[in-house]
Amino acid sequence: MTTALLSIQKYKNILLIDVVLLAVLYLLPSLSHLTALPLYRYEPMRIAILVALLFTNRANAYFIAFTIPLASAMITGHPVPFKALLMGIELAMLVAAYGYFVRLERIPALAALITAMLFSKVVYYAMKYVALSAGWLTGNFVSTPVQTQLVLALGTAVVFALIEQYRSGNKQR
Repeated sequence: MTTALLSIQKYKNILLIDVVLLAVLYLLPSLSHLTALPLYRYEPMRIAILVALLFTNRANAYFIAFTIPLASAMITGHPVPFKALLMGIELAMLVAAYGYFVRLERIPALAALITAMLFSKVVYYAMKYVALSAGWLTGNFVSTPVQTQLVLALGTAVVFALIEQYRSGNKQR
């Protein structure tokens, strides 16, 4: 019994962050309908991945990357399951690329995150192009305007880098 309690205690912050992220993301479609605002355009799933990267561990970030799009597809019907799979791959590529650039290449957090976001978007749009061309997916190639995506990517990357720099500075003290 003590081991189970220690495990729960050890992972309680990760569990709390996961529960909050999942609850917010599950409620987002309802909030979008209530407010008539297209909140999905602010890329909440990517923000959830960044929160997971900042405050939990990489394994959990992968878990969030794959489960949020799929759970959203199953619970709300949006996105369609195949697109949810593509989104999960995109988000997992973001986690993997960020880890690669920061750990192996020793690139600063801001540059690593921007590069990882661009890389994961290129992978996503390549997969989406193939899926649309093959008829596995319908809809527009680009749903959220590119300008919006770029502004959000830069904004979230800057906030992420500032938090990461603050956390790194506090660890050295």
